[in-house]
Amino acid sequence: MSLRGYLTIGGGLDMAEKSDIKELNIVIAGVGGQGNILASEIFASAAVRAGYKVRVGETFGAAQRGGPVASYIRIGDDVYGPIVTPGSVSLIVGFEPMEALRNAFRFLAPGGIVIMNTRPVIPPAVSMGKDRYPTIEEIKDSIMKLGAKQVIAFDATKKAEELGYVITMNIVMLGALAGSGILPFSPDVVRETVKDRFSGSIQELNLKAFDVGFEAARAGLTA
Repeated sequence: MSLRGYLTIGGGLDMAEKSDIKELNIVIAGVGGQGNILASEIFASAAVRAGYKVRVGETFGAAQRGGPVASYIRIGDDVYGPIVTPGSVSLIVGFEPMEALRNAFRFLAPGGIVIMNTRPVIPPAVSMGKDRYPTIEEIKDSIMKLGAKQVIAFDATKKAEELGYVITMNIVMLGALAGSGILPFSPDVVRETVKDRFSGSIQELNLKAFDVGFEAARAGLTA
């Protein structure tokens, strides 16, 4: 495994709306090729734009496409390093169901929220019949038994496919993160950061993906 971390200090456009927060830890987890690193970079930039101190760490498993990848985003005045500790993460965003469960098992705080894409990436051992992939309900039940307040689960890959570009799944999940209700700043800051990251037709597509994910999370919170 490898870890990379860096510090960014906020002083952005939305300082007037900034609320004090000592520590908020978020994990975005998936497998290689799903785009969770890009999503974490956009989100961290949004937090800086909102005026917060941010630390980001990343872990990479197997180097090839399909290995586990996780980003650890830490926001707040009392944040001094990129490493999250067991039981300290308020929100886990899982681009893949088992990665959501693995990271919840390691890091989820009591009363934390998990947002999970229900489309699995089937490991080779399962494909060869040597192992069994748990059902989504089994995964959700296991996460709830870890002390989660809520699991918001939806097929983000399908929603991206319906937009015509499956690669926007990461932005769908970023929208869901923004819709989680736990951010200390407006979700509009995240949306504006997505808007600034892209241009032309790609910008429009990613904004649609963001909005779809945002609405999915809001619907899940009220379900």
